[in-house]
Amino acid sequence: MCGIAGFWGEIARMPDAPNRLARMTKALAHRGPDGQDYWLGADVGLGHTRLAIIDLSSGDQPMWDAQEKTVIVFNGEIYNYRELRCELQALGFVFHTASDTEVIAAAIRTWGIEDGLRRLRGMFAFALYNTEDHTLLLARDRVGIKPLYYAETAAGVLFGSEQKALLTSDLVLRRVNPTAIHDYLAQGYAITPDTCWRDIQMLEPGTWLQLGPHGTRRGRYWHWQAEDDATDSLETATEKTQQTLHDALKCHLVSDVPLGAFLSGGLDSSLIVALLSQGLMPGLSTFSMGFEDPAFDESKLARQVAEFYGTIHHEAHMETNGGEPDLFMKVVEQYDEPFGDSSCLPTYMICGEMRKHVKVALSGDGGDEVLGGYKRYLQVRRLAAFAPLRPFMPLFDPMFQFVGHQLGTPGYQVFRAWRRAQLPRNELLASLHTYFSEEKRLAMYKPEFAKLALAQGPTIERFTQFVPQDEKDPIKQLMAAEFRLRLHADYLRKVDVASSAHGLEVRVPYLDNALLDLSATLPTRYKLSNSGETKIISRRLARKLLPRGLAEQTKKGFAIPLDRWMGPKMHGFLHDLLLSPKARINDWLKPDAIDHVWQVFQNPNAVSTLPRFQRYQRLFLLVSLELWLRRWEPTL
Repeated sequence: MCGIAGFWGEIARMPDAPNRLARMTKALAHRGPDGQDYWLGADVGLGHTRLAIIDLSSGDQPMWDAQEKTVIVFNGEIYNYRELRCELQALGFVFHTASDTEVIAAAIRTWGIEDGLRRLRGMFAFALYNTEDHTLLLARDRVGIKPLYYAETAAGVLFGSEQKALLTSDLVLRRVNPTAIHDYLAQGYAITPDTCWRDIQMLEPGTWLQLGPHGTRRGRYWHWQAEDDATDSLETATEKTQQTLHDALKCHLVSDVPLGAFLSGGLDSSLIVALLSQGLMPGLSTFSMGFEDPAFDESKLARQVAEFYGTIHHEAHMETNGGEPDLFMKVVEQYDEPFGDSSCLPTYMICGEMRKHVKVALSGDGGDEVLGGYKRYLQVRRLAAFAPLRPFMPLFDPMFQFVGHQLGTPGYQVFRAWRRAQLPRNELLASLHTYFSEEKRLAMYKPEFAKLALAQGPTIERFTQFVPQDEKDPIKQLMAAEFRLRLHADYLRKVDVASSAHGLEVRVPYLDNALLDLSATLPTRYKLSNSGETKIISRRLARKLLPRGLAEQTKKGFAIPLDRWMGPKMHGFLHDLLLSPKARINDWLKPDAIDHVWQVFQNPNAVSTLPRFQRYQRLFLLVSLELWLRRWEPTL
């Protein structure tokens, strides 16, 4: 976990370029507490903050190659760097460090941009400057484990691992992107490549951007796409998955500092701990987060796995009524823009606990995407099956609406599923993870903001670009959309920001190149059954490797009982934050709409049909937005 920042173009020749580069680099000091440095050239500036993991003695950056033709700043890890290094040495390359960083430049120089990037097995975001042709290459790993933002200005392009690095440059205007705010209130994040800042974009996963005197070039070197061409039996596929995960874990252990592992109690992290404990890493330190609310707590399951394999286990707890406004603000404001995933709170807390003991942690993130762990995959299959009946379904709306009113939350869920089944395919896919519908958002906005928010069309138009339109299977379409968007925009970003705040590096072996490739070839029937079982292969492995009964556990996910964690202090803080006449959010949203969200949160019986998660999640979205407006004071 490091931080990179810099710029390319006329910016480098401005009188205050050294101070600007130093400010941008310093803004990322929390990502790299082991040192920071920068280099300024005639048309480029590169800054780096280091979290030393590999080659502690000679891995400082910015790093020049042995021929002094390229210089690089890099965030991440290349797990196959030793193999690549040997291959490149055989071709005549000379290396002057033992670092994985130096291998990147040689790989790009030897095999070209796209072939070179495809050969890198790891997580990365880097900026590579070539002194011969004066080009700067920005690139990001396949699924976006490591972040990279950039902003184009009249004087050149700025980039950084976090948006705060660009905002402290004083060259990027603090202007709101109303379209991104509109999408955020639906999905919980801005839809890539947009951010909530009008002048900042995110470099998409699996892509590269090259800046040079002859113009800008960009390309995509990888995109997840289901192939389903495997002919293996389920038994063979299960064995292959176990071996591939084992090999990925072996690669992910490359480190010169202590490692540990998340152990939530779910299948993904438990299987990682099982395989690590069987010869790869005895005496493993494991970490879990416990909640008093049994609907969210999996700490008992985590303890079972820890005891079964004899790990050195650590537990942190989020107590009921334990919420503190200062902690809440500190966590939410780390994201530099509105971020709608409330599980960022326990993620931040468990990362802080882990950093007391280790510097690198292995996580089970990505297992649900790779091996089919979400119930919504099954749900979309069932709902899509009604497509042939769609012309006739509105005739039965009154009956289902009556059921929804009479049976409370269960009835409402039935009615909502009925209405979803009538949606066109892309809208159906998007609706499975939507907080405020298009209609609800428009009703919440003041007229002037509604006009700006809808200037680029509804959210579905931007969501659709991540759905493969030539694919007919709704499960494969949803999986592709989540690999291409939600995985990096929500889950991976949450972990990156929370861990980097503590100087902790988190690795995600389920998103290793080999597992991504294997996942694409596994038939859907090996991930999900018609009877409603998820993670078929994972459960088969769990029955072999984990304590009895864990394979049949229902997925809970790493969510937070936010409503119970918030005590009197938090309730008073949030009330004053959102309902004060001085609330910035009042400039865009109608006060009665904000008050309605608050009342539903405070009085669950006021809207008995709305699920518990939606009640507090909608409030969290508005709170995150308000804190961003107060912290950065952006303008329209």
